[in-house]
Amino acid sequence: MRSDISNHEKIMAQMSAKLIAKRKSVFQNTLGNAVLGDRMKEVRVLNDIIFIDDAKAENVNACYYALKSIRKPIVWITGGADEQTNYWDLMSLVRQKVEAIIMIGADNDKLYQTFSPVITNIYQANNMSEAVQMAYEISEPYTSVLLSPAAKADIKFADAEDRSKQFVQSVMKL
Repeated sequence: MRSDISNHEKIMAQMSAKLIAKRKSVFQNTLGNAVLGDRMKEVRVLNDIIFIDDAKAENVNACYYALKSIRKPIVWITGGADEQTNYWDLMSLVRQKVEAIIMIGADNDKLYQTFSPVITNIYQANNMSEAVQMAYEISEPYTSVLLSPAAKADIKFADAEDRSKQFVQSVMKL
C-alpha cells in the first residue's frame, strides 16, 4: 500500500511540474508579446549614452523591472501624477544603480522625499525637452538615460503614448 501512495505522489508531482511549466510558458509568451514590444525601447545612442524609453512603466512594479534590467549607471527620468505611490520598493535599486534623478511633473514631493536621502543629484524639469537635455548634460559615457515614470501621466502629457512621443522627439533633437 505504501508504494501506491508513493506512485500517486510521483504522478501528482509530475502533473504539478507540467502545470507550472505551462503557466510559465504562457506567462513568458504573454509578457514577451505584450510588454517587450512596447517597453524598454532603445531610442538612440549618443556619445556612448543610451536613451531608453519605458514611458509605459506607469507604476512602481513596472519601473522596478526597468531599473533592474539595466546594467549601466542610470540617469532616471521619472515622475507624474502621484496616486498615493509608494516608491520604497525601488530604494535598493536606486541606491545601486541610479546616479541622478530628473523629475518631471507637478506632484513630485513624495518622490523627492523618498530618494533625496540617498541621491544627491535630483533635479526638477519643466518639460520633457528640458529633462532630456539635462539628462544628456549630466550623463557620463556608458550611462543609460531611462524614462520610466513609475506614475501616470499628469497634465504635461495626454497619456503614456504622448509622454513617449515627447521623449523620443527630444532625444532625436540632441
